[in-house]
Amino acid sequence: MSDIVSPFGSVMTGLLLAPLGWLVGLKSFNWSIGLAEKFIADSVIGLITLLFVAVALWVITRWLTQEYQGRWAVWRRTALGLGAWVLFPIGVSLLAALSMRGGAWLQAQLGPFGFLGNFIFTIADLIAVFLPLLGGLVGLMGISSLASSLAGRFLRRANPIIGRMFSVCVATLAGAMVAALLTYSIAWLYEMQNPARFMTIPTLVCGGVMLVIALTVDVERPVPTGIIIYTIVRTILNALRSIEPLIMVVAFAVWVGIGPFAGVMALALHTIAALGKLYSEQVENILSGPIEAILATGANRLQTIVYAVIPQIVPPYIAFTIYRWDINVRMSTIIGFGGGGGIGFLVQQNLNLLKYRDASVQMIAIAIVVATLDYASARVRERII
Repeated sequence: MSDIVSPFGSVMTGLLLAPLGWLVGLKSFNWSIGLAEKFIADSVIGLITLLFVAVALWVITRWLTQEYQGRWAVWRRTALGLGAWVLFPIGVSLLAALSMRGGAWLQAQLGPFGFLGNFIFTIADLIAVFLPLLGGLVGLMGISSLASSLAGRFLRRANPIIGRMFSVCVATLAGAMVAALLTYSIAWLYEMQNPARFMTIPTLVCGGVMLVIALTVDVERPVPTGIIIYTIVRTILNALRSIEPLIMVVAFAVWVGIGPFAGVMALALHTIAALGKLYSEQVENILSGPIEAILATGANRLQTIVYAVIPQIVPPYIAFTIYRWDINVRMSTIIGFGGGGGIGFLVQQNLNLLKYRDASVQMIAIAIVVATLDYASARVRERII
Protein backbone atom coordinates (compact mmCIF):
# COMPACT_ATOMS: atom_id res chain seq x y z
CA MET A 1 0.00 0.00 0.00
CA SER A 2 2.93 2.36 0.58
CA ASP A 3 3.68 2.67 -3.16
CA ILE A 4 0.18 3.97 -4.01
CA VAL A 5 0.46 7.76 -4.17
CA SER A 6 -1.44 10.50 -6.00
CA PRO A 7 -0.82 14.23 -6.53
CA PHE A 8 -2.48 16.60 -4.06
CA GLY A 9 -4.75 18.17 -6.66
CA SER A 10 -5.92 14.78 -7.91
CA VAL A 11 -6.75 13.59 -4.40
CA MET A 12 -8.81 16.71 -3.67
CA THR A 13 -10.71 16.33 -6.95
CA GLY A 14 -11.55 12.72 -6.20
CA LEU A 15 -12.67 13.66 -2.69
CA LEU A 16 -14.88 16.45 -4.00
CA LEU A 17 -16.69 14.20 -6.49
CA ALA A 18 -17.04 11.22 -4.12
CA PRO A 19 -20.66 12.10 -3.12
CA LEU A 20 -21.57 12.35 -6.80
CA GLY A 21 -20.14 8.86 -7.29
CA TRP A 22 -22.27 7.57 -4.42
CA LEU A 23 -25.44 8.98 -6.00
CA VAL A 24 -24.53 7.67 -9.47
CA GLY A 25 -23.81 4.19 -8.13
CA LEU A 26 -26.98 4.14 -6.05
CA LYS A 27 -29.21 5.29 -8.91
CA SER A 28 -27.60 3.02 -11.51
CA PHE A 29 -27.88 -0.07 -9.31
CA ASN A 30 -31.51 0.77 -8.54
CA TRP A 31 -32.14 1.09 -12.29
CA SER A 32 -30.50 -2.29 -12.95
CA ILE A 33 -32.50 -3.88 -10.13
CA GLY A 34 -35.70 -2.45 -11.61
CA LEU A 35 -34.72 -3.88 -14.99
CA ALA A 36 -34.11 -7.29 -13.43
CA GLU A 37 -37.57 -7.27 -11.82
CA LYS A 38 -39.12 -7.47 -15.29
CA PHE A 39 -37.66 -10.98 -15.72
CA ILE A 40 -38.62 -12.31 -12.29
CA ALA A 41 -42.35 -12.80 -12.92
CA ASP A 42 -41.63 -16.18 -14.52
CA SER A 43 -39.07 -18.32 -12.69
CA VAL A 44 -37.96 -20.11 -15.86
CA ILE A 45 -37.33 -16.86 -17.72
CA GLY A 46 -35.55 -15.48 -14.66
CA LEU A 47 -33.30 -18.54 -14.42
CA ILE A 48 -32.43 -18.39 -18.14
CA THR A 49 -31.66 -14.68 -17.81
CA LEU A 50 -29.49 -15.35 -14.77
CA LEU A 51 -27.47 -17.97 -16.66
CA PHE A 52 -27.02 -15.57 -19.59
CA VAL A 53 -25.87 -12.77 -17.27
CA ALA A 54 -23.44 -15.11 -15.48
CA VAL A 55 -21.86 -16.21 -18.77
CA ALA A 56 -21.64 -12.61 -19.99
CA LEU A 57 -19.95 -11.50 -16.76
CA TRP A 58 -17.46 -14.36 -17.00
CA VAL A 59 -16.58 -13.39 -20.59
CA ILE A 60 -16.24 -9.71 -19.68
CA THR A 61 -14.00 -10.57 -16.74
CA ARG A 62 -11.75 -12.63 -19.01
CA TRP A 63 -11.54 -9.78 -21.51
CA LEU A 64 -10.77 -7.21 -18.83
CA THR A 65 -7.69 -9.15 -17.72
CA GLN A 66 -6.21 -8.97 -21.22
CA GLU A 67 -3.84 -6.24 -22.36
CA TYR A 68 -5.16 -4.05 -25.18
CA GLN A 69 -3.03 -1.87 -27.44
CA GLY A 70 -3.94 0.84 -29.90
CA ARG A 71 -6.09 3.94 -29.98
CA TRP A 72 -9.28 2.07 -29.02
CA ALA A 73 -7.83 0.28 -25.98
CA VAL A 74 -9.18 2.78 -23.44
CA TRP A 75 -12.64 2.86 -25.03
CA ARG A 76 -12.74 -0.93 -25.19
CA ARG A 77 -11.91 -1.31 -21.51
CA THR A 78 -14.42 1.42 -20.64
CA ALA A 79 -17.16 -0.35 -22.57
CA LEU A 80 -16.35 -3.65 -20.86
CA GLY A 81 -16.39 -1.97 -17.46
CA LEU A 82 -19.78 -0.36 -18.14
CA GLY A 83 -21.13 -3.72 -19.28
CA ALA A 84 -19.99 -5.36 -16.06
CA TRP A 85 -21.42 -2.41 -14.10
CA VAL A 86 -24.89 -2.98 -15.60
CA LEU A 87 -24.90 -6.79 -15.61
CA PHE A 88 -23.58 -7.38 -12.09
CA PRO A 89 -26.55 -5.86 -10.17
CA ILE A 90 -28.96 -7.52 -12.60
CA GLY A 91 -27.39 -10.92 -11.94
CA VAL A 92 -27.25 -10.47 -8.17
CA SER A 93 -30.83 -9.18 -8.08
CA LEU A 94 -32.06 -12.16 -10.13
CA LEU A 95 -30.15 -14.57 -7.90
CA ALA A 96 -31.61 -12.98 -4.76
CA ALA A 97 -35.16 -13.02 -6.12
CA LEU A 98 -34.96 -16.64 -7.26
CA SER A 99 -33.37 -17.65 -3.95
CA MET A 100 -36.15 -15.94 -2.01
CA ARG A 101 -38.75 -17.73 -4.10
CA GLY A 102 -36.96 -21.06 -3.68
CA GLY A 103 -36.48 -20.49 0.04
CA ALA A 104 -40.19 -19.77 0.54
CA TRP A 105 -41.08 -22.94 -1.40
CA LEU A 106 -38.65 -25.05 0.65
CA GLN A 107 -39.99 -23.58 3.87
CA ALA A 108 -43.49 -24.77 2.95
CA GLN A 109 -42.38 -28.20 1.68
CA LEU A 110 -39.75 -29.36 4.20
CA GLY A 111 -41.98 -29.31 7.27
CA PRO A 112 -39.76 -29.64 10.39
CA PHE A 113 -36.71 -28.72 8.29
CA GLY A 114 -38.35 -25.62 6.91
CA PHE A 115 -35.80 -23.49 8.74
CA LEU A 116 -33.39 -24.27 5.88
CA GLY A 117 -35.74 -22.57 3.46
CA ASN A 118 -36.15 -19.68 5.87
CA PHE A 119 -32.36 -19.36 6.09
CA ILE A 120 -32.06 -19.15 2.29
CA PHE A 121 -34.91 -16.65 2.15
CA THR A 122 -33.35 -14.44 4.85
CA ILE A 123 -29.89 -14.39 3.27
CA ALA A 124 -31.34 -13.58 -0.16
CA ASP A 125 -33.47 -10.82 1.35
CA LEU A 126 -30.42 -9.28 3.03
CA ILE A 127 -28.52 -9.35 -0.28
CA ALA A 128 -31.41 -7.60 -2.03
CA VAL A 129 -31.58 -4.94 0.69
CA PHE A 130 -27.87 -4.13 0.76
CA LEU A 131 -27.25 -4.36 -3.01
CA PRO A 132 -28.06 -0.66 -3.70
CA LEU A 133 -25.69 0.36 -0.89
CA LEU A 134 -22.97 -1.73 -2.52
CA GLY A 135 -23.68 0.12 -5.76
CA GLY A 136 -23.26 3.44 -4.01
CA LEU A 137 -19.94 2.34 -2.54
CA VAL A 138 -18.67 1.06 -5.89
CA GLY A 139 -19.83 4.25 -7.59
CA LEU A 140 -18.08 6.36 -4.97
CA MET A 141 -14.78 4.57 -5.52
CA GLY A 142 -15.14 4.46 -9.31
CA ILE A 143 -16.09 8.11 -9.87
CA SER A 144 -13.54 9.28 -7.32
CA SER A 145 -10.77 7.27 -8.99
CA LEU A 146 -11.78 8.45 -12.47
CA ALA A 147 -11.95 12.09 -11.38
CA SER A 148 -8.57 11.81 -9.68
CA SER A 149 -7.00 10.32 -12.81
CA LEU A 150 -8.47 12.98 -15.12
CA ALA A 151 -7.43 15.76 -12.75
CA GLY A 152 -3.89 14.39 -12.68
CA ARG A 153 -3.69 14.51 -16.47
CA PHE A 154 -5.09 18.04 -16.52
CA LEU A 155 -2.63 19.30 -13.91
CA ARG A 156 0.35 17.82 -15.76
CA ARG A 157 -0.60 19.61 -19.00
CA ALA A 158 -2.01 22.86 -17.62
CA ASN A 159 -0.20 26.12 -16.97
CA PRO A 160 1.30 26.20 -13.43
CA ILE A 161 -0.81 29.23 -12.45
CA ILE A 162 -4.03 27.62 -13.73
CA GLY A 163 -3.09 24.36 -12.02
CA ARG A 164 -2.49 26.18 -8.74
CA MET A 165 -5.85 27.99 -8.98
CA PHE A 166 -7.63 24.75 -9.80
CA SER A 167 -6.01 22.94 -6.88
CA VAL A 168 -6.87 25.74 -4.43
CA CYS A 169 -10.52 25.86 -5.51
CA VAL A 170 -10.95 22.10 -5.44
CA ALA A 171 -9.24 21.69 -2.06
CA THR A 172 -11.32 24.47 -0.49
CA LEU A 173 -14.58 23.03 -1.81
CA ALA A 174 -13.59 19.50 -0.77
CA GLY A 175 -12.79 20.56 2.79
CA ALA A 176 -16.03 22.51 3.10
CA MET A 177 -18.02 19.61 1.64
CA VAL A 178 -16.56 17.06 4.08
CA ALA A 179 -17.30 19.34 7.04
CA ALA A 180 -20.83 20.02 5.78
CA LEU A 181 -21.59 16.32 5.33
CA LEU A 182 -20.25 15.40 8.77
CA THR A 183 -22.09 18.19 10.57
CA TYR A 184 -25.31 17.50 8.67
CA SER A 185 -25.09 13.83 9.66
CA ILE A 186 -24.72 14.83 13.31
CA ALA A 187 -27.62 17.28 13.02
CA TRP A 188 -29.79 14.61 11.41
CA LEU A 189 -28.86 12.08 14.09
CA TYR A 190 -29.81 14.44 16.91
CA GLU A 191 -32.86 15.80 15.02
CA MET A 192 -31.78 19.42 15.20
CA GLN A 193 -34.37 21.92 14.07
CA ASN A 194 -31.98 24.25 12.24
CA PRO A 195 -29.08 22.19 10.82
CA ALA A 196 -27.82 25.05 8.63
CA ARG A 197 -26.94 27.10 11.70
CA PHE A 198 -24.98 24.18 13.14
CA MET A 199 -23.21 23.51 9.82
CA THR A 200 -22.06 27.03 8.94
CA ILE A 201 -19.09 27.56 11.25
CA PRO A 202 -17.46 24.08 10.83
CA THR A 203 -17.90 24.30 7.06
CA LEU A 204 -16.24 27.72 6.84
CA VAL A 205 -13.43 26.75 9.20
CA CYS A 206 -12.64 23.50 7.38
CA GLY A 207 -12.81 25.24 4.00
CA GLY A 208 -10.43 27.94 5.25
CA VAL A 209 -7.98 25.38 6.60
CA MET A 210 -7.93 23.53 3.28
CA LEU A 211 -7.47 26.86 1.48
CA VAL A 212 -4.33 27.58 3.52
CA ILE A 213 -3.03 24.04 2.96
CA ALA A 214 -3.64 24.27 -0.80
CA LEU A 215 -1.77 27.59 -0.98
CA THR A 216 1.28 26.16 0.81
CA VAL A 217 1.42 22.65 -0.70
CA ASP A 218 2.72 21.96 -4.19
CA VAL A 219 0.09 20.79 -6.67
CA GLU A 220 2.19 17.78 -7.70
CA ARG A 221 3.15 16.79 -4.16
CA PRO A 222 2.49 13.04 -3.78
CA VAL A 223 -0.08 12.07 -1.17
CA PRO A 224 0.12 8.46 0.16
CA THR A 225 -3.52 7.64 -0.58
CA GLY A 226 -2.95 3.91 -0.12
CA ILE A 227 -1.71 4.27 3.46
CA ILE A 228 -4.42 6.82 4.30
CA ILE A 229 -7.27 4.62 3.08
CA TYR A 230 -5.72 1.55 4.69
CA THR A 231 -5.38 3.33 8.04
CA ILE A 232 -8.95 4.65 7.98
CA VAL A 233 -10.47 1.28 7.09
CA ARG A 234 -8.28 -0.55 9.60
CA THR A 235 -9.28 1.89 12.36
CA ILE A 236 -12.99 1.42 11.62
CA LEU A 237 -12.63 -2.36 11.62
CA ASN A 238 -10.70 -2.29 14.91
CA ALA A 239 -13.40 -0.14 16.49
CA LEU A 240 -16.13 -2.54 15.36
CA ARG A 241 -14.11 -5.56 16.46
CA SER A 242 -13.66 -4.11 19.93
CA ILE A 243 -17.43 -4.31 20.54
CA GLU A 244 -18.60 -7.80 21.43
CA PRO A 245 -21.49 -9.31 19.43
CA LEU A 246 -23.54 -9.62 22.61
CA ILE A 247 -23.39 -5.83 23.03
CA MET A 248 -24.17 -5.29 19.35
CA VAL A 249 -27.24 -7.51 19.46
CA VAL A 250 -28.67 -5.49 22.35
CA ALA A 251 -28.37 -2.32 20.27
CA PHE A 252 -29.80 -3.98 17.15
CA ALA A 253 -32.66 -5.49 19.17
CA VAL A 254 -33.65 -1.97 20.20
CA TRP A 255 -33.30 -0.80 16.60
CA VAL A 256 -35.04 -3.57 14.60
CA GLY A 257 -36.74 -5.51 17.39
CA ILE A 258 -36.05 -8.79 19.16
CA GLY A 259 -35.58 -11.64 16.72
CA PRO A 260 -33.16 -13.44 14.41
CA PHE A 261 -32.64 -10.36 12.23
CA ALA A 262 -30.97 -8.48 15.10
CA GLY A 263 -28.74 -11.49 15.77
CA VAL A 264 -27.77 -11.83 12.11
CA MET A 265 -26.85 -8.15 11.89
CA ALA A 266 -24.73 -8.31 15.05
CA LEU A 267 -22.85 -11.41 13.92
CA ALA A 268 -22.44 -10.07 10.38
CA LEU A 269 -20.98 -6.75 11.55
CA HIS A 270 -18.53 -8.38 13.94
CA THR A 271 -17.60 -11.01 11.33
CA ILE A 272 -16.83 -8.34 8.73
CA ALA A 273 -14.54 -6.56 11.20
CA ALA A 274 -12.75 -9.75 12.27
CA LEU A 275 -12.31 -11.16 8.76
CA GLY A 276 -11.21 -7.77 7.46
CA LYS A 277 -8.31 -7.79 9.89
CA LEU A 278 -7.33 -11.37 9.04
CA TYR A 279 -7.66 -10.79 5.29
CA SER A 280 -5.57 -7.61 5.35
CA GLU A 281 -2.80 -9.25 7.36
CA GLN A 282 -2.69 -12.16 4.92
CA VAL A 283 -2.30 -9.77 1.97
CA GLU A 284 0.56 -8.04 3.79
CA ASN A 285 2.39 -11.36 4.26
CA ILE A 286 2.26 -12.66 0.68
CA LEU A 287 5.51 -13.59 -1.05
CA SER A 288 7.03 -11.00 -3.35
CA GLY A 289 8.64 -13.57 -5.67
CA PRO A 290 5.51 -14.43 -7.72
CA ILE A 291 4.66 -10.73 -8.02
CA GLU A 292 8.12 -9.90 -9.37
CA ALA A 293 7.94 -12.81 -11.80
CA ILE A 294 4.56 -11.69 -13.15
CA LEU A 295 5.70 -8.07 -13.44
CA ALA A 296 8.79 -9.21 -15.36
CA THR A 297 6.50 -10.55 -18.10
CA GLY A 298 5.00 -7.08 -18.63
CA ALA A 299 1.72 -7.71 -16.81
CA ASN A 300 -0.40 -4.78 -15.67
CA ARG A 301 -1.69 -4.24 -12.11
CA LEU A 302 -4.92 -6.19 -12.64
CA GLN A 303 -3.11 -9.18 -14.16
CA THR A 304 -0.59 -9.11 -11.31
CA ILE A 305 -3.41 -9.28 -8.77
CA VAL A 306 -5.20 -12.09 -10.61
CA TYR A 307 -2.19 -14.33 -11.26
CA ALA A 308 0.24 -13.48 -8.42
CA VAL A 309 -1.78 -12.25 -5.43
CA ILE A 310 -5.08 -14.15 -5.53
CA PRO A 311 -3.52 -17.66 -5.76
CA GLN A 312 -1.58 -16.92 -2.56
CA ILE A 313 -4.52 -15.61 -0.53
CA VAL A 314 -7.36 -17.96 -1.56
CA PRO A 315 -6.38 -20.94 0.70
CA PRO A 316 -5.95 -18.85 3.89
CA TYR A 317 -9.07 -16.86 3.06
CA ILE A 318 -11.08 -20.09 2.89
CA ALA A 319 -9.55 -21.28 6.16
CA PHE A 320 -10.31 -17.99 7.92
CA THR A 321 -13.88 -17.95 6.60
CA ILE A 322 -14.60 -21.50 7.74
CA TYR A 323 -13.03 -20.78 11.12
CA ARG A 324 -15.20 -17.72 11.54
CA TRP A 325 -18.22 -19.78 10.50
CA ASP A 326 -17.47 -22.17 13.39
CA ILE A 327 -17.27 -19.23 15.78
CA ASN A 328 -20.58 -17.80 14.57
CA VAL A 329 -22.32 -21.15 15.03
CA ARG A 330 -21.21 -21.20 18.66
CA MET A 331 -21.91 -17.51 19.19
CA SER A 332 -25.45 -17.79 17.81
CA THR A 333 -26.55 -19.43 21.06
CA ILE A 334 -25.12 -16.63 23.20
CA ILE A 335 -26.61 -14.04 20.84
CA GLY A 336 -30.07 -15.43 21.62
CA PHE A 337 -29.67 -14.49 25.29
CA GLY A 338 -29.29 -10.84 24.24
CA GLY A 339 -32.43 -10.74 22.11
CA GLY A 340 -31.03 -12.17 18.87
CA GLY A 341 -33.64 -14.89 18.54
CA GLY A 342 -32.85 -18.45 17.56
CA ILE A 343 -32.41 -21.41 19.85
CA GLY A 344 -30.54 -19.35 22.44
CA PHE A 345 -33.64 -17.25 23.01
CA LEU A 346 -35.69 -20.44 23.49
CA VAL A 347 -33.16 -21.82 25.97
CA GLN A 348 -33.30 -18.62 28.00
CA GLN A 349 -37.10 -18.65 27.91
CA ASN A 350 -37.31 -22.25 29.11
CA LEU A 351 -34.79 -21.60 31.88
CA ASN A 352 -36.78 -18.62 33.09
CA LEU A 353 -39.97 -20.72 33.07
CA LEU A 354 -38.18 -23.53 34.96
CA LYS A 355 -38.72 -25.92 32.03
CA TYR A 356 -35.38 -27.62 32.50
CA ARG A 357 -36.32 -30.70 30.48
CA ASP A 358 -37.04 -28.65 27.36
CA ALA A 359 -33.90 -26.58 27.93
CA SER A 360 -31.75 -29.72 28.27
CA VAL A 361 -33.09 -31.10 24.98
CA GLN A 362 -32.24 -27.83 23.26
CA MET A 363 -28.73 -27.86 24.74
CA ILE A 364 -28.19 -31.39 23.44
CA ALA A 365 -29.38 -30.23 20.02
CA ILE A 366 -26.90 -27.34 20.14
CA ALA A 367 -24.06 -29.74 20.99
CA ILE A 368 -25.01 -32.07 18.12
CA VAL A 369 -25.20 -29.21 15.61
CA VAL A 370 -21.88 -27.72 16.71
CA ALA A 371 -20.12 -31.10 16.57
CA THR A 372 -21.58 -31.88 13.15
CA LEU A 373 -20.59 -28.52 11.69
CA ASP A 374 -17.11 -28.81 13.19
CA TYR A 375 -16.65 -32.18 11.49
CA ALA A 376 -18.02 -30.81 8.21
CA SER A 377 -15.72 -27.77 8.30
CA ALA A 378 -12.71 -29.99 9.00
CA ARG A 379 -13.54 -32.12 5.97
CA VAL A 380 -13.93 -29.03 3.81
CA ARG A 381 -10.55 -27.71 4.92
CA GLU A 382 -8.90 -31.02 4.11
CA ARG A 383 -10.32 -31.10 0.58
CA ILE A 384 -9.89 -27.45 -0.39
CA ILE A 385 -6.82 -26.17 1.45
